[in-house]
Amino acid sequence: MTAAARLEVLPGGRDTTPAETDWEAPTTAAATATAGDSPWAPEHQLVGALMWLPAEAARPIIDLVPAATIDQPITRWAYETISHLVAEGRNPDPVLVLATAQRRPCSIALDAAAPPSARRHHQLAVYLGRAYTETVSADNAAGYAREVLELAYRRAFAACGERMQALADATADRTELTTEFAAIRAELLSWWRRAEAAAELR
Repeated sequence: MTAAARLEVLPGGRDTTPAETDWEAPTTAAATATAGDSPWAPEHQLVGALMWLPAEAARPIIDLVPAATIDQPITRWAYETISHLVAEGRNPDPVLVLATAQRRPCSIALDAAAPPSARRHHQLAVYLGRAYTETVSADNAAGYAREVLELAYRRAFAACGERMQALADATADRTELTTEFAAIRAELLSWWRRAEAAAELR
């Protein structure tokens, strides 16, 4: 295994470990009520806005914004479920999102093959209620998507810098360093293109 392979992270620069730890954190009623992003976070507003849109209006946004851009685990679970419904041509209203999530756990849950527990499903119900009612403007879903992609690009940039630093400090040779640099450049260019394409959404 090369040094580069040992340093792989999710697209957007996020390792799975913090998400899995955060996922288990809310245990009290107060913690459950506040689980997920701040009401003003673009990810939170994007999830809320998508639940107000018909599938045909949500699809171009879903196509541009991968689930890996979503930082908070419960927000990501909601987004993944919305994406699934939109892919099936179904409008992602909160009732359908919650019902579908009973059969579709978050991809970064500790056991992504197991059905969500009742506690986790309740957390999602609370979160969906927040996201739906705290949406500032469903008409600005494309704007929230642009902001989410901008944040993802910055996270990827920071993570790639850490990877380069770690490789430089490790035993990687010049060829491996150059190969990894090319991969990092391609990754950042992919995120850049997504952000540019999102700027064209209306």
